[in-house]
Amino acid sequence: MKPDFDIALQRHFTAIANRDIEAFTSHLTSGDTLYTIVQNGHAFISPSETIEIHKQWFEDPNWIWEGEVVHKVVGADVAMALIKYEYRATPDAVPFSSWLTYVFQLQEGQWRIVHDQNTALDYVAFARSAGIEII
Repeated sequence: MKPDFDIALQRHFTAIANRDIEAFTSHLTSGDTLYTIVQNGHAFISPSETIEIHKQWFEDPNWIWEGEVVHKVVGADVAMALIKYEYRATPDAVPFSSWLTYVFQLQEGQWRIVHDQNTALDYVAFARSAGIEII
């Protein structure tokens, strides 16, 4: 029996909100390749790289991430979710929005992320929150 995609997606959102790296990791591909493309266009290509950047991010207790599914497509063994999320680096910071696309594949009876792509809607706001200098 195929697991419920909506439940898998909600569990992943909960792992992010709770900064739970173990739960987060359990949702990633069991394969060797996982493209994670971040707002500046850099592509990490392995699950271990994705885990490491999220470990560092999860150590920060101040940010707030709120995602909402805008669109999804669920097939027999592949599913996609388009998420629009608001991010605040601190609780009192002005939020900015980004698009996030997850592609999941059914692996070992579980929906697992095989592709993760972020696109900032306001790159300047993203850069400012990340401490990136824009020339």
